[in-house]
Amino acid sequence: MSETIHSLSEGFTAKTAEDWRPLAEKALRGADFDATLGRTSADGIDRGPAFFERAANAGAVDNRERDLHLPWGMRASIVEATPETANEAALADLMGGVSELELNLDPRGETGLAANDVDALDAALKGVDLSLAPIHLDVILGQGTHAHHLLALYARRRIDGETLEGGLGLNPIGRAARQNVDLDPECFDKAKAHVQLCQAAFPKLKIFRADGALAFEAGATEAQELAIIAASVAAYMRLMGDCGMSADEASQAIEIKLAADTDIHLTIAKLRAARRVFAQIASSFGATATRANIHVVTAGRMLSAKDPWTNLIRNACAGFAAAAGGADSITIRPMTDALGRPGSFARRVARNLHILLAEESHIGKVTDPAAGGYLHEHLTEQLAQKAWTKFQDIERKGGLVAAFGDGSLQAEIAAAREARLKDIADGKDVILGVTKYPDPDPKPVETGGSWGETTSPDSPLAPVFLATAFEGEK
Repeated sequence: MSETIHSLSEGFTAKTAEDWRPLAEKALRGADFDATLGRTSADGIDRGPAFFERAANAGAVDNRERDLHLPWGMRASIVEATPETANEAALADLMGGVSELELNLDPRGETGLAANDVDALDAALKGVDLSLAPIHLDVILGQGTHAHHLLALYARRRIDGETLEGGLGLNPIGRAARQNVDLDPECFDKAKAHVQLCQAAFPKLKIFRADGALAFEAGATEAQELAIIAASVAAYMRLMGDCGMSADEASQAIEIKLAADTDIHLTIAKLRAARRVFAQIASSFGATATRANIHVVTAGRMLSAKDPWTNLIRNACAGFAAAAGGADSITIRPMTDALGRPGSFARRVARNLHILLAEESHIGKVTDPAAGGYLHEHLTEQLAQKAWTKFQDIERKGGLVAAFGDGSLQAEIAAAREARLKDIADGKDVILGVTKYPDPDPKPVETGGSWGETTSPDSPLAPVFLATAFEGEK
């Protein structure tokens, strides 16, 4: 058998937009070409209808070669209120196939686990081998002594800190903005103490989280989400540098968090653009380790409360996009997240979607499958450029703290949210199963109880469900 690799395009003349457009116009039978086929993203990026050449600066991004047995970290979010119920959920998820846990912590127990001391955290993780299952924290409310509790738990269980993986999820800037409060300068002092401890004893832990998903859930565009990530990375790189960490150590102590939704192509491009933006910032600090660690969560804002079964399709699309975009770890939300805490069924379906994508669809067997696709490379380049411009605007204002402090960034996100809701109301944007083809008799799904308030409804970064205004009474 010949080992010669033949070019599939050999012998065919390359076609151009000038070749294709007359044929498309003929098929339109007089309909306006741009109005019928032209599309732009919320950031004003041209989406085609078709591209015939590679974008400038296109090419594969720095995605790692994947483990065929575990192509991405399959992370489950634990939101149960008590240590006992949280432990039950954690063990069920681990036995069901997930490989990582994220503890959503709320000192009140209304939207997550009330683990306000090391004993409660220990009880929530009873029977969990912390050396095998990475633990990540997500703290929205409070000023966050939880990272200290987790580190104390590692010490109590005599875990080898040199090999331990996971993350503290520190994001004082984003948390203050989400709570709509001024940033307490002491938060940085506490963060620096954690940096120094991790540097000495837990070198593989992710210390900070550059969280763009919190803005996306409030209605931000893709470029706004990426710009907030870029500004977060810059702020936390500076802070860790002040603590004596090298640029390489600092760059690898940050986890990026992005949201994935049903716009598969734009989500893939967003992840690829995030790697380019992160590499640019890390290298500007002098780092040679410029590969971003990206965690992706399926977006909450896309979910329906009236017909949660349709969320299975939304989550599958978003999970596919996250995997194809090269996410290092993925959280797939339970289908009932728009209604309340998940029950055992919703949790099982969420983790089974991981298995479906990885073991039946084999998405993780290809590294950067979008490389070479003119659409994805064009979107990647344009998103990276748009995000970089917004990032520069934030830096000119004095950085992310200043941009959130004067309210300008929240105002931009609010404007993007209102524009999206108007497009839905006008029919320019469609929510399948809600504004188009709704199920006239949706079937209920059991939940594990209702949510409390994660943030004040008056907060400019309060999360939204885009479908809520169009679903009527639930």
